[in-house]
Amino acid sequence: MNEKYTETKIADIKDKTLLWAIKDVAYYAFEIKKSISVGDDGEWDYKLNKAITHFREEFENLASINIEIGENDNRYYGELSLERFIQEFTDFYELLGNISPLGEEESRFFIAFSYLQNRIDTRKRILHQCQPSPKYLWDDIHESIKKVSESKYQSKHYADAVESAFKEVIKRVKDYVNPIIMVNPKLDGDRLMNRAFGFENQEPIIKFNDLITDEHKDEQRGIMNLFKGIVGIRNRKAHENIILEDPLRALEYLATASLLMRLLDNNTE
Repeated sequence: MNEKYTETKIADIKDKTLLWAIKDVAYYAFEIKKSISVGDDGEWDYKLNKAITHFREEFENLASINIEIGENDNRYYGELSLERFIQEFTDFYELLGNISPLGEEESRFFIAFSYLQNRIDTRKRILHQCQPSPKYLWDDIHESIKKVSESKYQSKHYADAVESAFKEVIKRVKDYVNPIIMVNPKLDGDRLMNRAFGFENQEPIIKFNDLITDEHKDEQRGIMNLFKGIVGIRNRKAHENIILEDPLRALEYLATASLLMRLLDNNTE
């Protein structure tokens, strides 16, 4: 029998990457709110007020938590769940998804929110689809991700498994895009993803739909941000001594890498 999905209390979260994303969403929501002046689009103000009103004190606490200090010091102790936190900001996130380019504060909010939403969606998908045996999941993971990550995961080197998976996805995009554009130096990181998937003032090299309707453009932009998100996570894991001890969390990362690989399979020649 599949495990029943239960909401995640923010107070119980130990994963610092997840906590930083929560803090960024709350912090940049307030920063964006401060910068809205008379004459700005009233929809921004309305949707931010709608998000913040019911949980203002909770969100202020989350925006100011110090994640780097001791576990029992200056942490969030409220009852708010991650799922409810995301629900409150969904309308504003979707509004930003229709705007390009975004300012720095809006971009930081958008990337952090996308990361949190993907974490929730991946956990729900794993719990819904996977049998108790971990082999079932591995049977469904994209073959190229299995090749670089499975042995590391099985030996409990979870951070290495995730870093290898994300590097493989980025390499796949590089190997497809760079021979087409033939620039020197070759593109990597955010610049690579912007050129591969961006459609503002350019024809994207990789398209996930016909880009005719606003909904099509929203989908293209959203998937692009998922690819850009793994670049940021890859960069942090490559430059810091990251300890990842949660096997489910690692599987969620690997499932994300697998999803992106399948999207590339379906939309590249």
